Amino acid sequence: MSKRKKSPPAAVKRRRDRSAVAEQNRKLASGVSTSLRPKPAKESEPLYRVSGPGRWSMKVWGYLVIAALILGYVYWPTIAWMVDSWQNEPDYGHGWFVLPLAIYLCYQRADKFPGASSGVAWGGLALVLLAVVMRIGSRMAYADFFDAYSLVPLIAGAVWCLLGLRAMLWALPAILFLLFAVPLPYRMESGLSWQLQGVATEFSTFLLRAVGLPAVSEGHVVWIGDEKLMVEEACSGLRIFVGMAACAYFWAVLNDRHWSDRMVLCVAAVPLALFVNAMRIVLIGVLYQWIESPSGQHMVHDVSGYLMIAASFALLGAISVYWRQVYKKVPVMTARETLRGSLGHS
Repeated sequence: MSKRKKSPPAAVKRRRDRSAVAEQNRKLASGVSTSLRPKPAKESEPLYRVSGPGRWSMKVWGYLVIAALILGYVYWPTIAWMVDSWQNEPDYGHGWFVLPLAIYLCYQRADKFPGASSGVAWGGLALVLLAVVMRIGSRMAYADFFDAYSLVPLIAGAVWCLLGLRAMLWALPAILFLLFAVPLPYRMESGLSWQLQGVATEFSTFLLRAVGLPAVSEGHVVWIGDEKLMVEEACSGLRIFVGMAACAYFWAVLNDRHWSDRMVLCVAAVPLALFVNAMRIVLIGVLYQWIESPSGQHMVHDVSGYLMIAASFALLGAISVYWRQVYKKVPVMTARETLRGSLGHS
């Protein structure tokens, strides 16, 4: 039988703790910044560093192109449905920017990349299988949106298989961001549209009166003199929150701070969505007084939708910058720097 290794006595443990504390004190006294947290345990899975895209060989790029072509061929009807919504419905115009912004999120978080696993992680096949089941279920239920959502577990599973679990968790914020490219199902859109239409109508009527226009609300209709402005369900329902939520999620991921700071951005998206949408209705109401042709009014409606996305992105970015300025991180100082600061103020 193998003998068990005896644990060191308490006196030996105390001496080790004292020597560790003494070493920390010596580092602090010499001006070396050090952490008092215990060192993390060694990782069980061996990882290796991955070179940047600028150093990838033509073979790797070829594999990526082949994978993209296969994915495009398999999901072509779903992709065409999403692109049609981005092109013909301005409230979903942010879908054009979702994929580039997702890639940008990975680029900004490249310094936190943990490394890739040395072999294939077969656990990722579970997510790939989930994507297959979602596709089959969406075809049976004639739900295009559910088929589009299956792209997320498929991509996450592929990253898991090729790079490992920790690499997939690192890329997960960018992968989840792809959900905002999928248009909402009709039933979900119409769920709260009636109440949101009423809020948008009353708020925009108040703002129109504030700029000096004789606006009167009647149901979900805003009368500006003889001009009848319909507050439609598509412009004032849940769609307005999709683009705003995408902007809030993007800035929250980039905001490398405590989760409570990120929640501020997410919560701020709700009132900002109502405000930006009301401003859009006001802009349309003002321009409709000058533009009488149906084609011109249709162009104003579509352009204002894209401007609403840009305004949402800028407003949430400004809130993120302001919040970082108000609540700054506390700098870590060594004992020597603290002593110098106290002597300088004395």
